[in-house]
Amino acid sequence: MNYNLKEISHFDFFEILEKNNREIVALLNSEDSNLNEFIVKANDLILKTETHVNQHIIPSSDEILDLFDKQYNSIFDRDYSIYGIDKEPEIKKEIERLDRFRKSLKLVIGYLSIIETLFDSQNLVLIETISDKNDFILSKLNSLFGDEMYSIERILGFNNIKFRDNESREIAEDLHRRGYVILKDRYGNSDKVKISVKGATYVERKNKQNKSNKNKTELDKKLDNILDHLTKLGYGQEIIFNEIDEMRELQYNLTKKTWSQLLKGKLLDLALDKIISNETATSVYEYLINNNFQLLK
Repeated sequence: MNYNLKEISHFDFFEILEKNNREIVALLNSEDSNLNEFIVKANDLILKTETHVNQHIIPSSDEILDLFDKQYNSIFDRDYSIYGIDKEPEIKKEIERLDRFRKSLKLVIGYLSIIETLFDSQNLVLIETISDKNDFILSKLNSLFGDEMYSIERILGFNNIKFRDNESREIAEDLHRRGYVILKDRYGNSDKVKISVKGATYVERKNKQNKSNKNKTELDKKLDNILDHLTKLGYGQEIIFNEIDEMRELQYNLTKKTWSQLLKGKLLDLALDKIISNETATSVYEYLINNNFQLLK
C-alpha cells in the first residue's frame, strides 16, 4: 500500500501532530487538574490526534491507528513525581494511559516521517537487492536516531517494500551481528531495533560516497567495491573503513609505486592483527594493483 496525504501539506500535517504532542506533555505536567477535568482533556487530545491521522492519510489509516496505545495499566508502580505533585490512584491511572499514548504518538510520528510517499506521492522506493534493502532500512533508522526502537517489518511495509515471512527478524539479526543496529530482543522474535553509532557512521560514509560518485576515479570505484565486498564478508570494523578512506585520499599525493607499497603494508598489518584473513588481504591487493584477481567469496 502506498500512503499519501490528503488535503494537507506535509509540513502542516506534522506540525499539527507535534502541536498535539506538546499539549499532551503540558497536560501531563499540570499540577492542578482534577480527575474529571483531566479525563475530558486527555480524551479530547487522543480523539483529536486520531481524527487528524484518519482524515489525512489515504487510502487507509487503519494500520497506523493501530499503533496508538490507549490501554490502562493494571499495576500502578511507577513514580509519577515527574508530572508534579503526588496523585491519587484514579488519576494515576489516567496519567499512565495518557503517557502511554504520548509514547505511541512519538513512535507514530517517527514511522510517518520515513514514509517516502508522504513527502512525494510519486517517490516510489526501488529496491533491487538485499543490500539495497539493508541500506534503505539503515538510512531510515539513522534519520530516526534516538532511543526509540522501530520495527523493520513496519519500516518496509509502510514504504510498500515486499518481504518474506520472518525476513525482518533475519535482517535485524544480520545488522546487529555487523554492529549496525541495537536489537531490542536478542533471543526472541522481535524485529525492533535502533541504529548504533557504527551504523550511523556507515550511513554517513555511504551518503558521502554517493554525493561524489560522479567524480570518482577508477581506483575510487574499486575501493568502493572492496568496502561493499568486505562488509558482505562480515569485515565491518571501523579500522578497515578508516584505512581504505586514507588510501583513497593518498592516491592524489603519492606515486603509484609508493601507494601500492603503502597498501601492502596496511593490508599486512590488518592480517597480522587478524582483522582480515591472509587470503582476503592478498585478494584485495591483487584486485587493486594488478586487476587480475577475483575477490574472495
